[in-house]
Amino acid sequence: MKLTQKRVSINYIPFAFLFTAAGYMVLMMITGCVPFGSNYSYLYSDMYHQYYPFFLNLRKSLLSGNGVLYNWDIGMGIDYLGLIAYYLASPLNWTVILVPESWMLGYFSLLVPIRLGLASMFFAIFLNRTFHKNDISIALFGCLYGTCAWALAYQWNIMWLDTFALLPLVALGTVSLLRDKKFFLYTVTLFLSIFSNYYIGFFTCIFVLLLFICYQICCCRSFGRFFSDLARIALFSVLAIGMTAILELPAFAALQQTQSSVNKYPDTFSLNIADKEKYASVVGAWQAMKDGWAAGDYNEFFHSGWMAVKSAMAGIFDGMSKAAGNMGGGLTPSFKEGLPNLYCGVGTIVMAFLFLTAKGIKRREKCCAVGLLLFFLLSFLIRQLDYIWHGFHFPNMIPYRFSFLYSLVMLYMAYRAYLLRNKFKPWQLIVAGILTLLLLNLSQSRDDLVFIVYNLVFFVLYMVALVAAVLRQKAPESPNRKELQEYLHTGILRRRWATIALCAVLAVELIFNIVNFGVEFPRTSISNYPKGTKYSQSMVAQMYELENDELFFRNEVSHSQTLNDGALLGYHGISTFTSSANVRVTEFLQTLGYGAKNTYNRYCFEESSPVANLFLNLKYMLERDTLKNNSYFDYIHSYGTVSLLKNNAYLPLGFLTELQLTNVKFVPTATERFDFQNRMLKVAAGITGNAWKKQFSSCLQITASGVELTRQGLNGSCGFSSADQTGYIYYTYTADSDGLFCIDLTSLYNCKSFTVSHNGLEMYSENYSLPQMLSVCNVTEGDTVEIRFFIDRNKSGSINAQAAILNEEVLRSAHEAFSRSTLKLTTFESTFVEGTITCHKPGLLYTSIPLYTAFATKDS
Repeated sequence: MKLTQKRVSINYIPFAFLFTAAGYMVLMMITGCVPFGSNYSYLYSDMYHQYYPFFLNLRKSLLSGNGVLYNWDIGMGIDYLGLIAYYLASPLNWTVILVPESWMLGYFSLLVPIRLGLASMFFAIFLNRTFHKNDISIALFGCLYGTCAWALAYQWNIMWLDTFALLPLVALGTVSLLRDKKFFLYTVTLFLSIFSNYYIGFFTCIFVLLLFICYQICCCRSFGRFFSDLARIALFSVLAIGMTAILELPAFAALQQTQSSVNKYPDTFSLNIADKEKYASVVGAWQAMKDGWAAGDYNEFFHSGWMAVKSAMAGIFDGMSKAAGNMGGGLTPSFKEGLPNLYCGVGTIVMAFLFLTAKGIKRREKCCAVGLLLFFLLSFLIRQLDYIWHGFHFPNMIPYRFSFLYSLVMLYMAYRAYLLRNKFKPWQLIVAGILTLLLLNLSQSRDDLVFIVYNLVFFVLYMVALVAAVLRQKAPESPNRKELQEYLHTGILRRRWATIALCAVLAVELIFNIVNFGVEFPRTSISNYPKGTKYSQSMVAQMYELENDELFFRNEVSHSQTLNDGALLGYHGISTFTSSANVRVTEFLQTLGYGAKNTYNRYCFEESSPVANLFLNLKYMLERDTLKNNSYFDYIHSYGTVSLLKNNAYLPLGFLTELQLTNVKFVPTATERFDFQNRMLKVAAGITGNAWKKQFSSCLQITASGVELTRQGLNGSCGFSSADQTGYIYYTYTADSDGLFCIDLTSLYNCKSFTVSHNGLEMYSENYSLPQMLSVCNVTEGDTVEIRFFIDRNKSGSINAQAAILNEEVLRSAHEAFSRSTLKLTTFESTFVEGTITCHKPGLLYTSIPLYTAFATKDS
């Protein structure tokens, strides 16, 4: 009986997921980040301030049954579907309901390597289905996609990663739809791409259009087939996009109320990246060309036109060189600002150039690939194209967000060349090597030792492996059968070892790429996140126990940690930082004196003033810094470092005001906010007298240490200049009456932090980012309040700060007037508010519900 051994077939696709996800998680273990450590995390920037708090809040909303249409924890109340469409729509996020609350941060952190692993695996599937290959190479090239510079640099924008991961499947589906007329993969993946994140999904849609054009150039054989393909891809694109309407239409409506909606298309020629001096004459030459045409001076027309083109091309070439030079490895990725992240492997560059010299690849395919890369480079540079790519607006930081498309095309070219690795001639390797070195020499970091060593070592290793693959042993003359078999066997063995060597270099570069990311990417301490940790959570729980019968009220923290502390801690908050922030709400709060700025898509409570608090339904406040003497907040309880305070000048969600309040225009201004609050309170309550008594220059002394004061104006303005050392500017106020002392930091230019003290006792220290009013504490006549502004070296700027003391009698009089007719809630749901109000006189019903909220009232 003859025994035969069955060969086991290995599916290499899952290895792409395993290598990437495991590599990232090993990095998390080494750096001690959650869930493998307890003190540090890769929460970075908006991930810390927005994405994780929103992720927590999604779990709360789903488990509480409040639904996903409207949310009261974020920014006084917000269109939740609009927020979900941008931040939370990923199907992976909805698994949050399966995770215990104590595991949330660890689970959220693990979603990054999972998503990057999926991106790697989906690219491996693309290679497998496109080229019918199933070996370790598809896993390694998949990892190159999942760990490209764009993916690692922007992994903290976790909501973008799903669409990034799905892109290879969309590309595969596009080819399947056009070539085989199979629509399922294309429709489903395009739907998921847009649904998961409409913003990055917009890039995918543009890329599909570019793929369609390239396919027609390479494969179309007749006009009839062209129009048939066009109709097919249009039909299923509309179907995929239409399936997202349940989420995207509310998102579109929400976006119309944000600051981003006022972005304008650039009306003059300008470039990103490029040196402005190299294209400065374009606009003037263009105008001269038009003037020459209008005057019939054709010599001037052609001369000016040539000068305009020449200047534009000089700028474009300069910018393209800088961008292309960023394709090298060993660089610090652009986490927030900088050049586009284009690195996806040193070997990728070498093999992409081999792709261009390969005889087995059609010229049309080469032209399309190069055309795509050039178009992406031009899109990085030309601001008009940049504006269109980013959804018809310019992004706030994180430029060139579509640069991952460049990496996908590069990796496609590289893999095509990899499959032909044994067929290249030595001259082709020499050409590819020279072009690679020239490209790397364009980098702005070409003098950096790490950059030189990283790229040179891997360049040499790749070239050696590729040379080994193309070397040919001289065939024996008139060989016998045994000699011929040995010759063929030796050739096969050499090519096999060359392939192993090439894959080994790919694997090593992947490891070093992840290590480089781990070295460059900053960790974040979470030992006090959220601030006050269990103490803050306990105080929020106690607050709701105390108000068990109250249907709705708002709470805030005296000084915010994330601007989304309401979502992070689970209370109905005022502050928010979100791309879907309603610009009208931002301007309203900015006018009231809160830390807000419409171009920043954020507004912040920051214990502004009791006058403003009257209009926001604020009932409680958490104090997580120094407990201050404030006559408008009563102490309730403390636990650890956190105190719970109750507003004794509280007003419900709605109350009756004078009709004249409709004549008050809430127009944001950088100055005179004390005057505005005085005017608004008198008009709304129908009272006389000013609530705020401003502290004029007679109460203020401005001094400096280590800084030169260049000017001093009236009522709290000054200019300064620092030399090569840091210094301080001191604003020392001597109170001229009793009451709550409040400061208004209307403008701090080149001053980023300050400390506030009362009678020599430091109250708090903060960084400055937004104009804001801040309540300090109660003072008596003769007390001193000092604001110490930190000035960095070699800075020139200005400070504009005002101060005032609150007249309690005036505020209490207004509070009493408002309290006579208030809205008593009978029903409160996430999308429906009902209540009754007994009006003691004709007036205006004021509520602190943002404009886009629908609610019902019943008068009695």
